[in-house]
Amino acid sequence: MTVTTVAAEIKKSKLATNAEEFSALGESGEDWFVQSADDFRRLRADRENILARLPESEFSSFLGSLKFSTKGTLASACYRPLMSVLTLSEIFQVFEHCGMAREYTVRCLEYECKNGECKFDFWSLCTHDCAACLE
Repeated sequence: MTVTTVAAEIKKSKLATNAEEFSALGESGEDWFVQSADDFRRLRADRENILARLPESEFSSFLGSLKFSTKGTLASACYRPLMSVLTLSEIFQVFEHCGMAREYTVRCLEYECKNGECKFDFWSLCTHDCAACLE
C-alpha cells in the first residue's frame, strides 16, 4: 500500500506513542503515513514540504538508509543527512509523516539493529518494528 495523499497532512491524533501502537498502525490498513522511499519522494515533490529544502545528495543518503517492515512501517533509518538543513522540530516532523509521535521518536533514536540485536548507534533510529527486534 502506498500513500495516495502523499501524507501531506499528518494525522496527529493517530501518531504512535510506543512500539505496540506503531505495530498496530502498520496492521491498520490506513494509508496516510509514509510506507516506502517512494512515499518520501512524493512528499519531497511538494515544494512546500520541508524535505524539498534538502540537497539531493542528503535526501538520497536519507532514502538509502531507510528500511521498512513487512507491515509498511518504518523499521530503521539514519537521520544524519537531515541534520545539515532541518531543525530538530522539522526532523521530528519527518518522522511524524511515518506515523511516529515525537516521544516515540525520541525513544527510538540512537539505536540500530545489527546481527539480531538492537544496539547504540549515533545518528540511527530503530522503531523496534524491525526483523531483529521482532525475533
